[in-house]
Amino acid sequence: MSGPRLDPAPLFDLVTGFPPDDAVDVTVSMPLSLAVYMTMLESTGRAAELAVLRKIHIEQARETARAIQAGVGELTGSEADVRLRITHIVEERVPRVNGLRPHVHAYVGATCRTSPDDGETPVEPGTLTALADSRLFPQHRDRLAAATTDLAGLAWGPTAWSALEVVGPRWLDERLAQLRHDDLSCRGPWPRPQIVAEPR
Repeated sequence: MSGPRLDPAPLFDLVTGFPPDDAVDVTVSMPLSLAVYMTMLESTGRAAELAVLRKIHIEQARETARAIQAGVGELTGSEADVRLRITHIVEERVPRVNGLRPHVHAYVGATCRTSPDDGETPVEPGTLTALADSRLFPQHRDRLAAATTDLAGLAWGPTAWSALEVVGPRWLDERLAQLRHDDLSCRGPWPRPQIVAEPR
């Protein structure tokens, strides 16, 4: 999609509200290597470096919400005009998992507007699933990789088990080998139907 992405309309107010019952939670995790690197920064007291990475992740979470809207528009053939209702939150922890595991919960409303003159149309869960199964995680990962390379000097590259991860320190490779099969699922603060954009 060329040009700036339009922000989705908010689905609910994060301070005083909660997602409607028919909302769908589209969950997008951070690459495991970046999460482990951030955990190391936290555990060694490198707060300033960690703050930079947290800020980057928050900014890219906002872009991921825009990407969900754009992706639904592309998949439904109405990319120029589609307007979803999405409220996203960033969580840093996953229950029963040690260390930081930042991820995004994007709560997507059940209807959207496809043009200024049309009424509301349903957002099909199958469309969200197709988006999550294809490009949502790779796009999120690639934006994080570009931003952390530019702003934090991290080096990224392919590994034997992933197309793109933070590479470099030997300790990181060893730690990733131990953690790769952990259950990183998070149901989020509100139980809603969930679609997870799986790392690949």
